[in-house]
Amino acid sequence: MTGQPMPPIRTPSPAKLSPQSQALVDQFHLEDIVSHLLRRAHFMAEERFNTAFAGESITPRQKAALIVVSQHPGLTQNALAGHLFMDRNTVAEMVKRLCASGMLVRTSAKSDQRAYQLYLGNEGAELLERVLPRDAEVESKLLERLPEEYRPLFLKCLKLIVSPEEA
Repeated sequence: MTGQPMPPIRTPSPAKLSPQSQALVDQFHLEDIVSHLLRRAHFMAEERFNTAFAGESITPRQKAALIVVSQHPGLTQNALAGHLFMDRNTVAEMVKRLCASGMLVRTSAKSDQRAYQLYLGNEGAELLERVLPRDAEVESKLLERLPEEYRPLFLKCLKLIVSPEEA
């Protein structure tokens, strides 16, 4: 200790919003906020997936990666990131784990030794054989609260929300 006195402890006082901001807060209804509802729907989808595929050691993103690689054998990690709309570093880590578990096989690309080509591994093929038959049921349960005639419109609206903005 240097012998200097301790500064006084300040007790924070509650903040007060301006009248304009308070009026906006008073009109705010979380149950009507699109981003909040999308986040809740995402958590619900993850929960349904985890329940349906408990014990399979797979995440929705990993399942999507296995499907994309199965559809496009030999695609690069960068191309996979593009298909999944995920950043390259995250995909590189996921691919590393999937390769370590035998779900994917990674080879150096013939055209560019710095790039990797991806193929479905035996473990990945076996996993897809087990989970794909149940996948449609999981997707259907996500939409079960919507009247059947609204489901195509709901999907169309989601696609519009996530589609790239025109430049």
